[in-house]
Amino acid sequence: MRARIAVAIVLVFSNVSFAADVPRSYEDAKVLWIKKRDTAEYQRYATEFTQFNNHFHLDEKDGCYALGSGPVELMLIISQPDNSEFAVIEQVLSDVDNEKARCFEKSYRGVRTKRPPFLPFVLQLGMG
Repeated sequence: MRARIAVAIVLVFSNVSFAADVPRSYEDAKVLWIKKRDTAEYQRYATEFTQFNNHFHLDEKDGCYALGSGPVELMLIISQPDNSEFAVIEQVLSDVDNEKARCFEKSYRGVRTKRPPFLPFVLQLGMG
């Protein structure tokens, strides 16, 4: 019985720790991205995600590029829900707040994808 309680306590604290690691702002996400972007694991997953993105035309499906002329930088926060085979883009944070950025946020939020090598995974996308 005590072993189960100890395991439950460890799980609770590990979930609290994970929740603290999830970025809540664009700036927080950028800090995490900068820490990981040059690793081989990040580069490999980013390449695979780019192929996935291009195959399904995720960036083009909602006509977001036509909604403004300026660039939009996105930080996709990828997590894996409990008991799920796939990861999901849980949050989409942008460096600007305009119609184009909100369109991209809507296009990417909730998209299911392959599980990244670590969580939370912050993927940066620059949209022209």
